[in-house]
Amino acid sequence: MNWKRRNGASAGKTGGGGNTRIDEGGALHDETGHMRTLTATLMLLSLHATAMDHEALSVLVEAGAIELKPRGLGGHSGESVVVDVHNRTARTLRTSIPAGWLFPSVNEGIQDLLVVRQEVIALAPNGRTSVKCRAFCCEAAQGGPGEREPYHKGRPAPAELIALAQFLDSGDYADDIVQHAVWVLSDRNDIASTGALDGGPNDVLRHRLSAWSGQPAPRYSVRYAESATQACSQRPVHVSRFVQIDNGTPQHLNVLVKRDDGTLITQLHRNTPVAAGQQEIPIELDVAEWPDGKYAIYVYTQEGVGVHRYPFNL
Repeated sequence: MNWKRRNGASAGKTGGGGNTRIDEGGALHDETGHMRTLTATLMLLSLHATAMDHEALSVLVEAGAIELKPRGLGGHSGESVVVDVHNRTARTLRTSIPAGWLFPSVNEGIQDLLVVRQEVIALAPNGRTSVKCRAFCCEAAQGGPGEREPYHKGRPAPAELIALAQFLDSGDYADDIVQHAVWVLSDRNDIASTGALDGGPNDVLRHRLSAWSGQPAPRYSVRYAESATQACSQRPVHVSRFVQIDNGTPQHLNVLVKRDDGTLITQLHRNTPVAAGQQEIPIELDVAEWPDGKYAIYVYTQEGVGVHRYPFNL
């Protein structure tokens, strides 16, 4: 009996779409599927070849196959360094300056620079090129580099800075928070220097920093004093945060700050009238003259029950 397929093709014929073939045994063969498989295989082989061609910068530098001459561009964050690259071999080289590469300063007292964005480099035999790197200072107490500041050829940074740099390379973070994030790990700066948790995209970075540094995710913000000789003074001058209250009726607000030993430092509100409902109260503290230590903000209302305590460190 001669059975017909639904598309009208008989054995040994091609179906109406032109891509499905039926052999004499009645088996269906999808020629488009074969082409897709072949295309995918060729793409994988191409990607594998590209990966095989890429050589680690550290290996090339150690072998003397590539020469790096970094120099500062006059800042300590963002696109702060340009690197002249020379292929010293008679073959084509494909490499990259990876996120997590560290350029040590030639001059003592000037900060080293941590690269946080990978820069891919392809060089013809004996070829030369120059690349700008997004790099950030990682020695807070040192001075910032000037224009044409010389740097050594570099090396991979410590593991935790490599992890941070690779994380930053995969995201989109502004220079200011990136610089403070680097100093949190390189110099153990207060994580609050990256700003308080605010429900925005930067919170992902703050939580990751918290896990790496062991510091609690920041509920307040710290600003450091400016310095003429250091990239970061590491001296807090301002602490800020918001506190929320939710009152069923109008009440009178009290806000004061104490040291951990109970010493009263300042009172920001004394029986200040506040309307009923949820209120967000800004707290701004000038702490330049305050000694290092543990502090807490205490918030309560005259008519309410209980006191809210918000700790912070200097």
